[in-house]
Amino acid sequence: MTKDSKIIVIGSGAFGISAAYHLSEAGYTNITVFDKGDYNHNLFDPLKGANAPSTDYNKLVRASYIDKTHYQNLALQSLQIYYKWNEQLEHAAFLPNGLKNTDKIFRNTGYVRFDDVENKEEAKTLAHFEKQGLRSFEYDINNEDDILRSKITGWYSKIDPLGQKGKVKTLTGVLDSIAGVVNANKGLLWLKYLSERSGNVKFVFGPLHGEIEKIIYSDATKIKAVGVQTKDGKKHDADFVVIAVGGYTPAFLPSEKRDRIESVASTIIFLQIPHDRPDLLKKYQNIPMINWRMRYQENTVKDGIYMFPATEEGIIKIGANDELWRYFDENNETLKNVSTPTDKFKLLPKESFESYKTFFSQWLKDLKDANVHIEKSKFCFDAIKNVIISSGGSFHGFKFLPIIGRFVEGLISKKNYQYSEYFKFDSIKDNDFDRKPLKDVYSDHSLKYAGLVERKQDYFEIR
Repeated sequence: MTKDSKIIVIGSGAFGISAAYHLSEAGYTNITVFDKGDYNHNLFDPLKGANAPSTDYNKLVRASYIDKTHYQNLALQSLQIYYKWNEQLEHAAFLPNGLKNTDKIFRNTGYVRFDDVENKEEAKTLAHFEKQGLRSFEYDINNEDDILRSKITGWYSKIDPLGQKGKVKTLTGVLDSIAGVVNANKGLLWLKYLSERSGNVKFVFGPLHGEIEKIIYSDATKIKAVGVQTKDGKKHDADFVVIAVGGYTPAFLPSEKRDRIESVASTIIFLQIPHDRPDLLKKYQNIPMINWRMRYQENTVKDGIYMFPATEEGIIKIGANDELWRYFDENNETLKNVSTPTDKFKLLPKESFESYKTFFSQWLKDLKDANVHIEKSKFCFDAIKNVIISSGGSFHGFKFLPIIGRFVEGLISKKNYQYSEYFKFDSIKDNDFDRKPLKDVYSDHSLKYAGLVERKQDYFEIR
């Protein structure tokens, strides 16, 4: 590989844009990113048609990962860069469409993890923070010393932001004051801008010119990638192809590797605070990121919910962690036993809808009284040569936007960065998967056979 080698990146989400940026920073000068999304027009905005998991208003950045200290350390590295980006954005003399100097890519909102049982995960997390000298940034909501310290440091209002103490029989939790929220679509715009500014990266967007139909392999070897073909029929030569397409990854893999990555979906909803309620806007803009009954070592829990602070426009995103949903395309012989993303389902599964209704009734009475309802629901689907796969974030990858592309650059440049071993495609033993890939198209957790909300009007019943 030379610095002017042709590198094609398929996908412009967090993994793809980060890969392009880090390759450019390492001196590679001929990088093209393809994506079927119409991002030149919708600017990665989920309410303007952007439909990829990375195209969002907000993503959590946390370093609290129980006993996964490599994630903890990588998140701390990312946080340093997010603060640097905020400063650069504030003072930038020129900005592309969609960004302004007053924007914040990262907001240090804090992150509070609530439960209704004693959660052993928190004790492990606090122990690891203690080892790194970071325990003082964590506040046990029932610890008198931590509560006193929160009053001194200004974090007290975020220990119980929605007033659940005394209402939940056994309310436990920890407030993490290191964590915060990334304005995801702004983060993608910023890193795209930094990549383009170098002169080494160009982006090709849209369902005709940006969608990759297939990877082209050498006629001589059949296993060496030599380019890609887009939906318009054009062929584009490449010395290296980086696959960063999230849930669509199995479509680009050899059949024997497809069960290494599975596309699963969770649901999210968007709420709009009424424009004539500045009191509610102020309240919900200043809450921390909230988790309720989310236990990471159990993957999903009935009525598990996460909630983000409101945006400047009064949009609140809430997600249900009650189940992971799959979609099987029975008409596709190649992929019929592999879950892949789809945009065919516009309404929520009834199971998830009930989780949202329960959370509303218990936690968000003032929003119910203000006749707030769901504005939009969404499913978030998250041995060959010269091909690199950068995928499999499993709903946790976006926080590493500033650094995740480093590992792609390392593979191409033959560098071994710290923690590279955790990102090897075949490094995970079969019995270490968090969840076994689901291959039963008739399962209750297959969207085609799940019970869905019957009509959008039902969304108004959430209040």
